[in-house]
Amino acid sequence: MAGACGLNPNNVMNPILRPMTLGEILDRAFEIYRRRLWLFVTVGALPAALILALRSADVAWWHTDYLVNKLAPDEVTDSGLVAWRFVVSYGYSHILSFLLALFFPALLRLTWCEIFGESTTVVAALRFALARWRTYLWLAALLLIATMILPETIAFGVFFGTGTLEDKLNLIGEPPSIPAIVILLAEIPAGFALMLWAKACLAYSIPAASFEQLAGIKALRRSWKLTKGSRRRIVVAWLTVSVCNWVLSWAAAYALRWVVYFLYRVGHFQWVGQHATSEAALVLYAIIEAFVLPIYAIAVTLLYYDQRVRKEGYDLEVMMQNAGLAEPETIEAGKPDAAGGEAPSRWARVPSDSWDRR
Repeated sequence: MAGACGLNPNNVMNPILRPMTLGEILDRAFEIYRRRLWLFVTVGALPAALILALRSADVAWWHTDYLVNKLAPDEVTDSGLVAWRFVVSYGYSHILSFLLALFFPALLRLTWCEIFGESTTVVAALRFALARWRTYLWLAALLLIATMILPETIAFGVFFGTGTLEDKLNLIGEPPSIPAIVILLAEIPAGFALMLWAKACLAYSIPAASFEQLAGIKALRRSWKLTKGSRRRIVVAWLTVSVCNWVLSWAAAYALRWVVYFLYRVGHFQWVGQHATSEAALVLYAIIEAFVLPIYAIAVTLLYYDQRVRKEGYDLEVMMQNAGLAEPETIEAGKPDAAGGEAPSRWARVPSDSWDRR
């Protein structure tokens, strides 16, 4: 079993198994990220490459950014075209979220091995995720619906209903009522807050599925209960990673704009057109996502274990197992049991030498 995830007995009881502040967790997350940088980036590059392939095909053949121009060429204004491009980009964020959820177990496996002092490889992490791919596929779909589509549908329904009611009451006519406009626009950040709350409530669903062998609705319920008291920390962690991604993406787009200007205006490279610029921007965004997105998976893993320590005394359970006072499970994750079903996962426990002695 050492080839899959070699045990380091000297680092089994890692100091990570204690209650930590959010600052300590984020600091620890970046420390783990730096130590296993290329492993995390390699796994993170897979969903980023898939979304890059989709968007590149869109730029080359489908042209959804300009679809609204084709449908109504005489009615679309510049602001309308910008709004449509935002909708398209936001739609791709849903696809990226779904793909990232599929690769999340592999990132959790890398983090787990680093926390508990075991060696691993990208192949071993991907095999760990592939062992229960149906479970993770279903869970990724549930999370997409529960954390993005459902909150957006509720927010849009409230926005549309409020707008219709205000229009019936002539509150947004000429001149428009300022309070009515404020109330209408306030529903946009309210919808975003609802989405963040849903993400925080269900953030531990994939860790629960990976480390506790739960599936589907059971993983969602487990996350709902376990995240109580920790949801604000999850939101801050998500916003921290997202802001990093947004800032780097904006900086890359700004730098690319100047490079294109220099090549076209100063260097007289006439081949630098809109298509080449769009492709270059997509490649830059994919590289940034590959480097940044794994940080959130690390933070979620640390928050998950921190919450188990706080609410369930997981650190005491670990100490008892290391002292031989508790019997750990011995069946490897993803291996069918005698009944042909999915076996309990040894990843829900802390490893000890006896585990790998069949």
